Amino acid sequence: MCSDPLKFAVQALRKTGHWKPNHLTPAETWAQRSALLDLPPPADAYAGRRIPVNMDLRSAFLKLSRRLQKNSVFREWKLAVRHEKRGIKRSRLRSERWRKRFADEVRKKVQLVSTIRRRT
Repeated sequence: MCSDPLKFAVQALRKTGHWKPNHLTPAETWAQRSALLDLPPPADAYAGRRIPVNMDLRSAFLKLSRRLQKNSVFREWKLAVRHEKRGIKRSRLRSERWRKRFADEVRKKVQLVSTIRRRT
């Protein structure tokens, strides 16, 4: 079993005899790979966007606020209120990407150090 979905789709296409790498348009390739995956369609247009509300409204609002914060909806909304020049936006996005990568690397190093300390 192949862990890469693209390689898995190509192997499946080769087994079925539908593999023609130079003769397929990207849309045809996408359609064939999608047909091989055989995924169920989403339940409706709002699948994965709902927050279930039972008897406790407070917990539902907390879940909603956590999801909005995780997806940075408020931040994007505040940024979209005023126009931002392309160059400034590019440099801001570059800086955000760098900060995220740096934080990930620091997190990895801290985990490594803590696992090494636990060993001794």
